[in-house]
Amino acid sequence: MDIPNRIVAMVHDRVGEALASILSGGDRPFFIKPTDTLIAQLEDPKVTVPRVSAGFVGDIAVTSVSGVVSKLRSLSEGIQSGVAAGGAKLADAGELLTKVRNSLRGQLPFFPKLDGANAPGGVVEDLIGLLDNDPRDIGQAAEAFHGRVKEILQGLVRQGRADDDASVGRLRQILGNDVGTIMPLAAIANAMRRAKSAADVPHSIERGLLAYFFSSEGYQTLDGESVVAPVHLSDLKSVAAGILAAGPELAVKTITAAPVKQLKGLITTATAEQYLRDTIRVIVESTYDVVRGFRDTDGAKGRFGIVTTKLKERKETPPDQEAIVTKFITWFRGFSSMAESGAMRAVEMGTQGVSEFQTNPLIAAAAGAFAGTVARKLAQDSFLDVLSAELKIK
Repeated sequence: MDIPNRIVAMVHDRVGEALASILSGGDRPFFIKPTDTLIAQLEDPKVTVPRVSAGFVGDIAVTSVSGVVSKLRSLSEGIQSGVAAGGAKLADAGELLTKVRNSLRGQLPFFPKLDGANAPGGVVEDLIGLLDNDPRDIGQAAEAFHGRVKEILQGLVRQGRADDDASVGRLRQILGNDVGTIMPLAAIANAMRRAKSAADVPHSIERGLLAYFFSSEGYQTLDGESVVAPVHLSDLKSVAAGILAAGPELAVKTITAAPVKQLKGLITTATAEQYLRDTIRVIVESTYDVVRGFRDTDGAKGRFGIVTTKLKERKETPPDQEAIVTKFITWFRGFSSMAESGAMRAVEMGTQGVSEFQTNPLIAAAAGAFAGTVARKLAQDSFLDVLSAELKIK
């Protein structure tokens, strides 16, 4: 049994459940409750950090799954070696997997833990389970795995849209057969199937990945950050100048001093971990933005653009307009980082002591990057919701 990939699959299923609920119009697990209106705080130059209560709904468990995983590892090794004849059984392994699954459900901060929950494995975990076959059946396992992947990814295809199907095929070519990138795509496809959204997700992801791999500016996030492939460093000039485009028709100066930290972020080593984290982020960001209408499309302003425009309209002079938009983007990024760090810490705490996560950074990257990026988007969604209500945007 591939225990580390099983655990990563459980994380993807757990986060995917929350994503499906949110994309279907359910409650968001990240809340923002200002003490006074966010608009008043944004307009007050004396307020530099938001006065809010914010965070995830529900308590996060503080226990690790390492103890259960150790038992599962011993049991799995015994079954594979044949030593466990008459002793350990596959049913015992299933029971331990359920315990690991329930522990992770309580550990990840996307919804309150359901007492007595005994949820079965999800789509991604079942997918990874297809690879847990006897080595003699590896060919059949691989065939079953790829067939199931193709079936799951049909959740991204809108009915009657052959071009969507072709785009999904190109995504498979771009991402290859790496389990680390297939898992988030499968989780998103399953969420989209349940949400029954009409958004053009496959082309959005495809454009995002092509920008990341082939554009010198990389993939541009909603708030103007650049997710740049390690081989592209040509945007150092614009970063050093302190100018980053943010939102529709905006060029906001977000750096006034030497941007040492941001430059360090661009000069990275081309490692598999970096590519994996970046790829997962682009997949999640591009999906969420198009489904939730964050970005401008076909000449129509998205939610982010509408909010920034409304904020600018409240000010008369260009310096004041720039100041309030800059502050808005700073807080937008702040809530994003706050949520991301919380989700990534939860994954770290939940897997603490699991040796495979300590020795294989790719496993940790796959689990943390997906949970963290989804959390980023949830926080952004909540922030835009609060401001939209205050600005009376329908």
